[in-house]
Parts: sequence; structure tokens; C-alpha cells
Amino acid sequence: MEKNKVAFISDLMLAAVALIWGLGFPVTQMAIDAQLSSGLIVALRFLIAAAVMGIIFRREVRTITPRDALLGCVAGLILGMAFLLQVMGQSMTTPSNSAFLTSLNVIIVPFLSWGFFHQRPTRKMLLVALGCLVGALVLTLSPGEGLQLGFGDLLVLCCAVAFSLHISYLGWVAGRIEVKKLTFLQMLTAGCLGGLYTLAFELPQIAEADFAAGWMPILYMGLLSTAFAFFAQTYA
Repeated sequence: MEKNKVAFISDLMLAAVALIWGLGFPVTQMAIDAQLSSGLIVALRFLIAAAVMGIIFRREVRTITPRDALLGCVAGLILGMAFLLQVMGQSMTTPSNSAFLTSLNVIIVPFLSWGFFHQRPTRKMLLVALGCLVGALVLTLSPGEGLQLGFGDLLVLCCAVAFSLHISYLGWVAGRIEVKKLTFLQMLTAGCLGGLYTLAFELPQIAEADFAAGWMPILYMGLLSTAFAFFAQTYA
């Protein structure tokens, strides 16, 4: 009975994560419309999340070992790259395209898990992957014109590959490092990656950002889409 209760709570947490992330696409568009650059959006959302995680889980953070840091930073680098690709891609396509193409990571995850961790996908997983592929084709095919993918769509597809790699990596690493430490380390690493990208490639764009219009979307992304959602996802 207790096991069923835990599974039910975990399913509810994952459903909440799906809802929060679904709303995150139009919220991200609000930040883009406020002229916040891709790197700056990634840096702010993840550094806010890292600060929250660092305060809440300060006892665990104090006991991080070099091995923990390595495992967590790898997750953060993959995650930060995925979100950079996603935000850059969404700035060149629509939020709906970005949301749907990002969701294609469900096609890739079973095969990455099979290739890297020898977890063979079930028939049900293969059917779900096929359904997602058909949906992507419906989204991107134009009658009489064939497949129409803009550069932004291709960036989001690359983001989906990176997300699938991140999810597969989390499945492998979750039992090797405490969830609280992993969540904090990947948030911090992804935020630093976004900050470095901003300093290297987007520094002039900071002056153009409308922070008055962008702070609410950034807080939503930092507190809900990142701090809560990634902890809940990994825990569940």
C-alpha cells in the first residue's frame, strides 16, 4: 500500500512538472519579447534556481565531494546546452513549434537508454515514439511543399536530442549521487554556462533588455520551471 502511495505521489509530481513546463514555452516567449538574450535567460533562470536550492539544501551542499561535483556538472553542462539551443531556436520559430519539437525527446530517450545503458525499449515505448514522429511530421509538413524546417526548428530539434541525453544521463546517475546535490550542481553549472555564453557572445544585447517586462517570466522559469520542476522530476 505504501509503495502504491509513493508511486501515486510521484505521478502527481510529474504531472505538475508537465503542466509547469507546458506553460513555460509562452512564458519564455515573454522573456524573448522583452529582448532578453538566450544566454541571459538561461543564466538568470538557473542561477536563481541554484540560489534557492543552495539555501534550502545548504546542509547537503556543504558535503559535496569532488565525485559529486563531477557527476552533477556533467548533467549541468548537458542541461545548459539544451536550454541554450531551445531559447535560441524559439526566438526563430513559434512557441507551439518549439514545444512540440522539444517533446520529440521522448522518441530519442528509449534508444539512447538502449544504446548507452542496455535498457531495451518495450513495444509500448516504440509505439509512443512512432506516434510522436507522426505528430512532428504533421506539424512540419506543408501540402505540396514537403518538409519545411526553419533554422530555429532545427535548433530546437538539436535541443530535443540534448534533452534526451540529459534524461538518459539522469536515469544512470540518479542512484550515484543524492538528488538534492545533483539538482543544485546541475542548476549552478547550467547557470554559469549561460553566463559565460552571454559574456562571450551577447554582451552588447544586455543594454537592450527590458528587465521591467522580463523579470516576471524569469522568476517563473527560475522558481517553478527550474528549481521545483527539476527537483520534482529527478525525485519522482
